[in-house]
Amino acid sequence: MIKLAISTSKGGTGKTTTAINLGHGLALSGKRVLIIDCDPQGSASSAFGVESSQGLVDLMIEGKVDIYKVRPNLYLLPSGRKKLAELEMRLSARGDRNKVLGRCLSRLTGCDCVILDCSPSINIINLNALEFADYLLIPSSLDYFSLEGVKTTIELKKDLSGDGNGSLEIVGVLPTFYDRRTTVSRLALDDLRGKYGEMVFKTEIRNNAQIKKSQWFKKTIFEYAPYSYGAYDYFSLSKEFLERLQV
Repeated sequence: MIKLAISTSKGGTGKTTTAINLGHGLALSGKRVLIIDCDPQGSASSAFGVESSQGLVDLMIEGKVDIYKVRPNLYLLPSGRKKLAELEMRLSARGDRNKVLGRCLSRLTGCDCVILDCSPSINIINLNALEFADYLLIPSSLDYFSLEGVKTTIELKKDLSGDGNGSLEIVGVLPTFYDRRTTVSRLALDDLRGKYGEMVFKTEIRNNAQIKKSQWFKKTIFEYAPYSYGAYDYFSLSKEFLERLQV
């Protein structure tokens, strides 16, 4: 089972967009995929029209939760929204606070890939997600502050490896919101590839209005605009992701 966290410390980089479209791309390729919404904002849940107040919180407290089938081969575990922020305080005093999610999901079966959509912060829930995950995907929009977010996230990964989670591997840094017409975008992409080399995905997610429009209709890009640049880019990402993992 592939366990993938999508995380970076910078907001606005397309984390949730990548989680839902990569998840659906993998599902369309025949993989059984579970998306876990780890963000109190519940954006991944909203993307599929799931507004339940129950979710990840209930799993981590009570050990049970409802999982929603949102598409063929694609399932969602909602976050629980603001209750997730309250859970932070409950976990903060526990010595095992970063390992609770892993224990709750230790008996998870029946899926090929788990995608954890993390919030843009360093908190206990995200640390739980990174402890559980085997792979980390870091999205980066092509601007200065997002590139700094990549650096911070890679440093966090190294700290976690030093604390015993040596299994976490960066599967790739994903350039998002790429616009080859702008000098800033091209320079940022060159900088990203110059610093991180083959760690950066060959696939670039181009700036595409159809991706934003699809969210209004609670659809993935493959449903809303299957012949758009956005659908092509996320299809390419799904393929490259599987190739990198050799599965």
